[in-house]
Amino acid sequence: MDILNVLPEATFAALDDLLTFISIYDDRARTRAYLRLLRAHRRAIAGAVCVDAGCGMGYFSEELVRLGARRVYAVEANPHLYALASERLAAYSEVVCVHQEIQQFEPDEPVDVLVHEFFGPLLYDEDLHVLEALRFRPRLVLPDRAVLMGGLTWIEQVADETVTPAVVRRLEGALVSGLFDEGDLPLQFPVARWAFGQAEREVVCDLSGREGDLLYLGLQIYHGDRLICQAGRCPNWPYVWTPRMGNRFRLRFVPAERGAEVHFAWL
Repeated sequence: MDILNVLPEATFAALDDLLTFISIYDDRARTRAYLRLLRAHRRAIAGAVCVDAGCGMGYFSEELVRLGARRVYAVEANPHLYALASERLAAYSEVVCVHQEIQQFEPDEPVDVLVHEFFGPLLYDEDLHVLEALRFRPRLVLPDRAVLMGGLTWIEQVADETVTPAVVRRLEGALVSGLFDEGDLPLQFPVARWAFGQAEREVVCDLSGREGDLLYLGLQIYHGDRLICQAGRCPNWPYVWTPRMGNRFRLRFVPAERGAEVHFAWL
């Protein structure tokens, strides 16, 4: 879904985020995976003070109430999503809807559980960096870690009549999401990691000794050792592709006003 007419910049950004969230909610596998994660921690959630960071339309805030949370702060910066969440959650006395950036939110009581989903297809390419600037310290973060994985294959094995090998090789230096169907291509090696309180926003990856002329990258989300969801299974996080131009590459993420800038280069 794309906005096709000219709008004031702030209006465009707010509506664009709204449409992005609609596409996120279309990823039923992602939603089911998060609900399973919450339900697996029902004992920690029951009677707890919870924060749903970037609550969107309030689906997970509602589930936190159902699991017995004493109070849920549903924090959302987008005005349209905040209005929709407020309407959805109005019947729950346990929920406090907060129209604010999560890094500016400062509750007046200790937080037991933080729920978030700020991951991009490249791990750090959306808003994950905001969790480094929280004004509170939750006892439990759901989920608490993720890994950007990589793999190599041969262009000829995935190319088709439209996206031919010649087309792919023209994409030198570009990271392209959704270029091909992931199929059964395995994620083979770690590229960058995130854990709550620990970030790797700049990495150099060495592919020496690995075969293939097409690099692909995909996200894996964990809580502890449990895999919650990953690229290829949850459509919200597609594989990202680029033709191989060497044995080493650098990937760097710079927080920006909206999301993060992705800097990629073969070395």
